[in-house]
Amino acid sequence: MKTTTRSTHDRYGTQFAIQACSLTFALLGLSILISEHSLAGDVTLLNIGPRYGFSLNEPLLGKRQTETFTLVDVAATFRLPWSWPLGRSPWSVETRLITSAGALSAAGETGFIAAVQPDVALTGWNNFVSIDVGVGLALLGRQQYGMQDFGGPVQFGLTMALQIQPFSHAFAGFRFQHFSDAGMYGSDSLGIDLYLIEVGYRF
Repeated sequence: MKTTTRSTHDRYGTQFAIQACSLTFALLGLSILISEHSLAGDVTLLNIGPRYGFSLNEPLLGKRQTETFTLVDVAATFRLPWSWPLGRSPWSVETRLITSAGALSAAGETGFIAAVQPDVALTGWNNFVSIDVGVGLALLGRQQYGMQDFGGPVQFGLTMALQIQPFSHAFAGFRFQHFSDAGMYGSDSLGIDLYLIEVGYRF
């Protein structure tokens, strides 16, 4: 019964990862196809800044984590060439790419983590507020933290955030980040849910 439950969970986890990736890349592909109606431009560096993240006892996604994690990293977000306004409203849709690198710590151990995540963002009121969601891949420098085993170095990532820009070149935000192997390394590996506070400079 336990093996059956794990197999079912892993199957659903894999399906969720595939669906999330398919949705995000479908949106990116759609933006390319309709780029003649969009505000197309160059790839530009949108913002950069440090982030601090932490995990909680009960995850939103996946199985219960066996360790408590903290994350310190630096993220750089690039604006991709495709965006379009939503009619005459103050809102528009942008495509972005979030890259990050830093240190993940738990159980007295620290390892390198880096991630690349294509992203779709809804922005409004002259960039005062933005909501984004994306999926991508992460690379872990170590796979074992105390009792928690990630299973392997490559992890799927899901991210979503709310950001505000109170000043012309400053932003702050709160981000949810999920990493897991979606069953790729077997039924014993665990993922992680992180809650990130981010601040930085907007170009």
